Amino acid sequence: MTSSHRLDRTVILNTAALLAEEVTLDRLTLNQLAEHLGVKTPSLYHHVQGLRDLYAGLASLGMQRLGTQIARAAIGKAHGDAIRAIAREYRTFARTYPELYKAILKSPEMQCSAITEAENGIVQILFKVLEPYHYSEEEAFHRIRGLRSLLHGFVSLEAAGFFRAPWDVEKSYERLIAGVLDSMNPSP
Repeated sequence: MTSSHRLDRTVILNTAALLAEEVTLDRLTLNQLAEHLGVKTPSLYHHVQGLRDLYAGLASLGMQRLGTQIARAAIGKAHGDAIRAIAREYRTFARTYPELYKAILKSPEMQCSAITEAENGIVQILFKVLEPYHYSEEEAFHRIRGLRSLLHGFVSLEAAGFFRAPWDVEKSYERLIAGVLDSMNPSP
């Protein structure tokens, strides 16, 4: 139970992220969140402007957490090792926090500087990882889009239950990343 004097946007978003994993993002309501926090629903409106603002906050929080995790995974690694580590961590995040990941996917429909900043953080991590390949800025950007699309596509299909064939899903993911790495052609 949280008293309203300790209530702030950070507490609300962290609690909402946990609650969303329990009840699903689509079923999360401000009334449930207030009850979970031990406050009256109007108390939330001092910190969030409604459900849409809560979703925007969760999208930003999700991107920040994902960015932190992939940055940690890439530290001390270069070239293929860094990309493989990022790919593993991306998938782990999506599997561990499926509802927070869904919140990230809602972000394009929301105009919010915090979301833009968090997304730029992820892109900058990927730019940094691609620096040793000496791509032009445009080429690096295209490759980042491609990598993010492949990772998202795989984790989304996996989460939706599309990979029912008897072959090892881990091996499929490893081969997908190996294919990306084969296309990278690092500079000496």
